[in-house]
Amino acid sequence: MSVPLGELAPGQYILHLDEFPLFRTDVIDALREPLENGDITVARGEETVTLPARTMVVLASNPCPCGNNVTTTGHLCTCRPSEIRDYNRRVRGPIVDRIDITRALQPPAPGDGDAHERRDTSETIRVRVAEARMRQIARFRGEEWRLNAQAPSAALRERWPLTPQAEETLVGAVVSGRLTRRGSVRVHRMAWTVADLAGVVTPGTDEVMTALALRSGDPLRHDVLEAVTAR
Repeated sequence: MSVPLGELAPGQYILHLDEFPLFRTDVIDALREPLENGDITVARGEETVTLPARTMVVLASNPCPCGNNVTTTGHLCTCRPSEIRDYNRRVRGPIVDRIDITRALQPPAPGDGDAHERRDTSETIRVRVAEARMRQIARFRGEEWRLNAQAPSAALRERWPLTPQAEETLVGAVVSGRLTRRGSVRVHRMAWTVADLAGVVTPGTDEVMTALALRSGDPLRHDVLEAVTAR
């Protein structure tokens, strides 16, 4: 089942905001509505208009203002601790809670192997994503939405639940304080996407653990990834 990705999401764009902590605070806070609801309301005088703003948003930042606060030997940070704290605090909780995937990248170190080695070609990944999108379109046929990221939380709980064990894992993350309620909904959606990429019928514990790691920025466990992709 190979379908061009462009046919699945016409007009969809990616908004890449580099050096995000350097944006003005009011600009950062203004992203809360579109990230949560997929639209934005603009008010001028006594009139308002709500416009569609559903897109993929990529926020990028350095580990510190100078960009050298990394663990690789030979990179020296010139920032004061207070500067690093202020830099990171600009991306506050309400925005962080609306970010589905967080990854921290480190420069290559000796012994890491070929940094340009490709395990999967872009075409292979493209086909995998297209097939996952087709599964979502088929699942949500007749609904007002067509992708996991757009599914309402109530509909997910009632009609597209996780397995009992996976639900227990997700609830445990909320009870322990690792996730907020909003975050648990987003992990539920992400678990479905992980399942769709792997061709799994219903997300289980492995898919939820992968979604949790993607959200928190934790390393992805190789044994869980192998279990997911082997299905």
